[in-house]
Amino acid sequence: MRNRANKRDSDSFFFRLLFGSSEEITDGDVSYFREHPDQIDEITAPVNIHRIFLWVCAVLGVVFVGVSKALKYSATLSFLSEGFREFTIDIVYESGVALVSAALTAYILGIVLNRQQENAAAWRTEIRRRIDRPESPDDQ
Repeated sequence: MRNRANKRDSDSFFFRLLFGSSEEITDGDVSYFREHPDQIDEITAPVNIHRIFLWVCAVLGVVFVGVSKALKYSATLSFLSEGFREFTIDIVYESGVALVSAALTAYILGIVLNRQQENAAAWRTEIRRRIDRPESPDDQ
């Protein structure tokens, strides 16, 4: 239960950074990061936020592709010239394909970026640990 509360605090801090108008740090922020100093360097968008945006783009893309097919095989655009009708259908279709492709690409890149951020956080922690430790003869 404590982990869920910490996650909620971290998410609310992210939302304030994303949608807020200033970088003001509150007393609550200071107390939270006093208890969790390892998270100071890890302020970033939670993975769930990325996934919501990606799913919305992917679903919207699929809807666009479906609408383009419905327009193509229905008489909805019959009042337009054939060239303009095909152009309209192609734009809607290609927009849908682009949204789906962008969502998939961003998802894959997000996985790679999250892995890199985890590795970088571990690296920073290890560097800080070694800097604080006196140098031993084995380190030379």
